Amino acid sequence: MAESDRADAFLNAYRELEEALNQKYSTGSEKSFGSPIVRYMNEKESKPYRENLDICREIRNFLSHHSEYGGERIIQPSASMIQFLNEVTEFIRRPPLALEFATLYADILKATLSQKAQTVMKKMERQGFSHVPVIDGGECVGVFSVSTIFAYSLTCGMTSLRDDMTIEDFGDMIHFDRHSAERFRFVDRETTIYQVRSEFERKNCHSKRLAAVFITDNGSSRGRILGMLTPWDVINE
Repeated sequence: MAESDRADAFLNAYRELEEALNQKYSTGSEKSFGSPIVRYMNEKESKPYRENLDICREIRNFLSHHSEYGGERIIQPSASMIQFLNEVTEFIRRPPLALEFATLYADILKATLSQKAQTVMKKMERQGFSHVPVIDGGECVGVFSVSTIFAYSLTCGMTSLRDDMTIEDFGDMIHFDRHSAERFRFVDRETTIYQVRSEFERKNCHSKRLAAVFITDNGSSRGRILGMLTPWDVINE
């Protein structure tokens, strides 16, 4: 690209980014005022780009108001700066999917109704899983966790597990809505990592914390599980 064209290319790239951000924010319930780029810079999602975006914003303002002297451009943005704007625009339009950060189905510790509870618990301790989806006939019918054992103990007065006790013996204690302090979400494969992070950060009116998000092929609990995310999977994103 000729040097004389870079300023115009930069301004066009900046407008493309503004348009992408306006589209992003148009889906929300709140009306957007002011610069969409400034708004984006205040979000966690922008952290890797924030410093360069601020530089681009200053360059854009300068080119818009004091671009020429004596018929020549005072400054010419670098080709790498134009490429940066294009990359951010592409990122906005196609953000990373949650599935890219999830533990995939093949690697998730799973349980069946007929499995012995102590066997599953030993695997949980060894593999570092705190929540185990319970699969029956290819469908996720609940989640087995430490809170499942605690709830069952309180309800049934159990002080120790029988060696032959199976996951099925916990009855409806494994159901998603029977976890007293935890809740679970099901999302589809098109859900972005930032949407999932927002779910983990959102406060629940019943004070239940979101323990895990399951990605399924249709976004429901009856769908085929593709992956699983916990707060630890998104904490650094």
